[in-house]
Amino acid sequence: QRAIKGEVVMSGELEIMYNCFVFQKVPPAWEEAGYPCLKPLPSWVEDFLARISFMRSWLLEGPRKCYWLSGFFFPQGFMTAVKQTYSRDFKIAVDTLRIGCEMTALDPKDIELPPVTGAYVYGLFMEGGRFNRNAMRMDDSIPRVLLDVMPCIWLKPVITADYHPTSVYDCPLYKTSIRAGTLSTTGHSTNFVVALPIPTETTQDHWIRRGCAMLCMTNE
Repeated sequence: QRAIKGEVVMSGELEIMYNCFVFQKVPPAWEEAGYPCLKPLPSWVEDFLARISFMRSWLLEGPRKCYWLSGFFFPQGFMTAVKQTYSRDFKIAVDTLRIGCEMTALDPKDIELPPVTGAYVYGLFMEGGRFNRNAMRMDDSIPRVLLDVMPCIWLKPVITADYHPTSVYDCPLYKTSIRAGTLSTTGHSTNFVVALPIPTETTQDHWIRRGCAMLCMTNE
């Protein structure tokens, strides 16, 4: 505030931050310390506060019936935790497991109890297609609707060698719409999260040509 008033010299970093505030952009210093996000500053702040609220409710009230996957800084870590829990419960080596999924037609408010194994997640969006809740399969996008809000998805750990789903599209899930990232020190992508098998009556090529993917967040 003193630098803006002209009472002290504004450093280069402060000037960059000030200009970002003027143009409603997230300052680079915040981006480096935070998580991948393409939202403008007001939406970024709203999203950040929502993440804090989600984590706080989890801490104070215990495990959730349904988890906001988009609210995690590192969603791959959550999926690893789901596999590890299943591994301990059923005495199965964790490296033999992968994340499968089962679609529901439910919204988070409709979930009454957590699943026996795995976890329900919400907060995802599909681009290049949509999930038809009546037919319980993928369908072409509705005209002029760019993103489809996905229903709750049941993430189910399964044994990789025994899991061969048919009539599905291995839909990639990304944190942002850039759909590109780099490998971090953990060996995971900074953007790609996982590919989930979504039921479909058409071929995988059909959805690949449409660039169909799921996103953890919108750009707005």
